[in-house]
Amino acid sequence: MIDVADENLRIIEAAQSAMQQSDIPIGARARLKDIEWEVVGYMRRSDGPGDFRWTEHLLFNPYHGYRFLAEEYDHWTLVKMLNRDVPGAGGEGWIDANGRSYQFFGKGFARTTYVAGEFFWRASTSDVTAVTDYIAPPYRLMVERNDEEIIVSEGEYLDARLVAAAFKLPLRVPSSSSAGVSQVNPYKPSFTIVALAVVAATMLQGTLLAISANALVNSQTYNLTAADKNNTLSSGTFRLNRSGNIEIETTSYLSNDWLELDMALVNIDTNQSYSVFQSLEHYSGTDSDGRWEEGGNRETSLLPPVPPGTYKLLIEPDAGLFSKPSSLLSSSAPLPAQPVTITIKYDVPVWSNYLIAMALLLAVPAISLIRRMMFEKSRWEKGGVAE
Repeated sequence: MIDVADENLRIIEAAQSAMQQSDIPIGARARLKDIEWEVVGYMRRSDGPGDFRWTEHLLFNPYHGYRFLAEEYDHWTLVKMLNRDVPGAGGEGWIDANGRSYQFFGKGFARTTYVAGEFFWRASTSDVTAVTDYIAPPYRLMVERNDEEIIVSEGEYLDARLVAAAFKLPLRVPSSSSAGVSQVNPYKPSFTIVALAVVAATMLQGTLLAISANALVNSQTYNLTAADKNNTLSSGTFRLNRSGNIEIETTSYLSNDWLELDMALVNIDTNQSYSVFQSLEHYSGTDSDGRWEEGGNRETSLLPPVPPGTYKLLIEPDAGLFSKPSSLLSSSAPLPAQPVTITIKYDVPVWSNYLIAMALLLAVPAISLIRRMMFEKSRWEKGGVAE
C-alpha cells in the first residue's frame, strides 16, 4: 500500500510533471498573426497506439477568443474552432470549407495523456475522440467526434522560426526528411524558368548554326601502300580568313585491317602546329553465332579554334598493310593500296555544348520533381485510416 504523504512519492510526481512541461510556459505571451495571445492551457495527446504524439497549447485573447497552437515533431499549426457544420465532414472524400477544397488525409483516435492550466471545458486524461483530418496546405481541417459532440477546427501551418521568435524559444527546425501534415511542399519544379532557358539556349544554338561557315577547305584521297611507311604525306595548302575550329574526318575502306594516322595541322606562316591522332580498325567474319563485325571505317576529330592563316595537314600513316612481306617492295607487281579520304572543314557548328546545356537544364526540374515526390511520400506516411 502506497502512502500518498510519502516524501519520495511527491518527488517522483514532481519529476514526472516536470518531464511533461512544455518549452512554452503557461502565462507566456506572444504575437501571432498580428494578435497578442496568452497561453492559458497545455495538453499532450497521442494517437490510439501511442506511436504518434503531439502537444496543444490553448491561447486566449479577450477580443478574439481561443486558439490552439499545436506542435507535431517541430511542425506548428495555429488552429481555430469553427462554429458551424461542414457538409461531408468525417467522410473519406474531398470537402469544401472557407472557400478551400480539402483532401481527406487520415482518420484515427486522439487520446489526451497530460493536462495543465485552464480550459473552457472539463479537460481530462481520460478524453478520447475520433479524429478525421483533411489537408489543403498550408491549411488543415480537423473533425473531432465523441459521444457528446462534433467539433470542426481549421488550422494554418506556421513556420518554426516564426513561433520560436514569437515565444523566444530555441529554434528547432523540422527535419528535412519529415514533412508536416499541412506543410506546403517547398519543392516546385521550375518548368517556366527551365522552358525559357531551353528556348534561349536553342535560339543561341540556332544563331551559332546560322553564322558558322561550315566550309570545306580541303579533301584528298591518299592511296596508301607499304612504300608510305615512315613517310610524311602532305595535303594541299588552304587559307583560313578568320579564327574558327577545324574538323578532320577520315574515311577508310578497311577490311580485317587497321590504320593509324599521326597528323599535324601546321600554320605555314608561323610554323605553329596542332596535333591530331586517329586510329581506325574494321574486322568482320562468321562464327557459330553467325556473322559478326566490329570497329568502323570513319573517324572524326575536332580541333579548337585556330587563328587565321595558311595551313596544311601533315600525315604520318601506319597500317596493317605496311607489314606485308618486304619482297613485294622489290617486285614489279603493283603494291596493294589502301585508299583513305581525309576531309578538312572549317568553322563547323558544335552540338556538344548545346546538348550538355539541355541535359543540365532538364536535370533541374527532374531533381526537384523527385524531391517533391519524396516530400509527399513523407507527408502521406502519416496519413491513412487507423484501425
